Amino acid sequence: MTSLASSEASAVPDDEPTRSPAGRDPKSPPRAARRRNRRPIRRATIVVHRWSALVLGSLLVLQCTSGAILLYHGELFRMSHRSFYQQTASTPVVTTEQAVDIVRAADPDFDIGWVGSDGGVIAVGDRGFSTAYSVDPGTGRVNGEAGLTDGALGWLVNLHDCALGCPRYVGTLSALNEHVPVFGVTWAHLILGTLGLLLVLLAVSGAVVWWPSLKRWRHGFRVRTKKGRFARDRDLHNVIGIVSVPFLLMWGITGAAFEFPAVEQAWLALTGGKTVTAMPEDTFTPRSAASPRAPVSIGDASAIAQQQVQGRLAYLMLPSENADYYRAAMAGRYSPHDNRAFYSGDVYVYINAADGSDVKVVDSSHDRPLANTFYDKVFQPAHFGWMVNGWWRILWLLLGLTPLALAVTGLSTWLTKNRTKRNARRVRTTSAADPVDR
Repeated sequence: MTSLASSEASAVPDDEPTRSPAGRDPKSPPRAARRRNRRPIRRATIVVHRWSALVLGSLLVLQCTSGAILLYHGELFRMSHRSFYQQTASTPVVTTEQAVDIVRAADPDFDIGWVGSDGGVIAVGDRGFSTAYSVDPGTGRVNGEAGLTDGALGWLVNLHDCALGCPRYVGTLSALNEHVPVFGVTWAHLILGTLGLLLVLLAVSGAVVWWPSLKRWRHGFRVRTKKGRFARDRDLHNVIGIVSVPFLLMWGITGAAFEFPAVEQAWLALTGGKTVTAMPEDTFTPRSAASPRAPVSIGDASAIAQQQVQGRLAYLMLPSENADYYRAAMAGRYSPHDNRAFYSGDVYVYINAADGSDVKVVDSSHDRPLANTFYDKVFQPAHFGWMVNGWWRILWLLLGLTPLALAVTGLSTWLTKNRTKRNARRVRTTSAADPVDR
């Protein structure tokens, strides 16, 4: 036996590693040792996940919960402004141009900046998008005036979109509009951008902490309801977290990109897109007419926009002293549902106010890589839930509330664990003070 074993060993080539009967390389560390080597990384990830959630978790929960409510901004606005949307059942006889004249006659001091449609009525608003009049298209009656930035909804939009830093909204804190010297942005932008990056960090670190191993991946989706409060809440925390990771990453990336353009540029670079530095409203310069022409009317501008883009005209910005052109926001074929009041559309059409033939269409799906179209038509609208109807947005609502559920379950497990440790220390202290006779 010995000589046979020796001969077999000598027959093994020098460059081939000798393996154990189980097929494992004896030079490689045991499985338990490999797990120990991974523990420092896992522990560091747990520390980052836990303390970032504890330090800024309350702000993040407030941000995500307010965003979940604003998924139904359009429905809530229409519900709270019923008189604004009063209309007759007759066929519309009032055009948008006539509606502008009607509002101008009713309130000569009103600085009209745009006209559009919402909920069946014609809306005529100011240039600051803070106030709008409603005109019944069937009778031409002015329903009244509505504030777009006040009330509970205005405060909620200011909280979620601006971190209470938008001057035209109710509840603004002027200190948040001051610039941060090092970063070159306002405090409000810094807060929102940081919360977006924090959400990405928590989603990634949470997924790493959750990963049970390839063989035990099914255990990551179980909820032990009969093993006590700690096991139940911990399992709920893990399951809710891993299911919501795709949405949390989407909200975190797009939320940070709204405040930090470098995040959007980095995302487009990673996905093969083309970085775009200019905003759509900065890309049109009207040409000078060779000969005087009749000014383009509101009705003509609307017709030109609808000829250029098949879809619904969301609103039409009127010419001003600083911009001698119309800007039409069209809800094109990629347009999401009209969920938010006065939705802005997804395609811009610029029309020279003095020359109707001078037109430019700005659409991210034109002459740009697929990554740009995906970001502008799918990824970014998904942040607001604009791409689905009200019923499908229930899924957005539930996933938008997951940070709140994660905060509750995470805090519960942390408190339960600390209470267990305190009880164990109390038992050890009592045992040391009263030794048992042997």
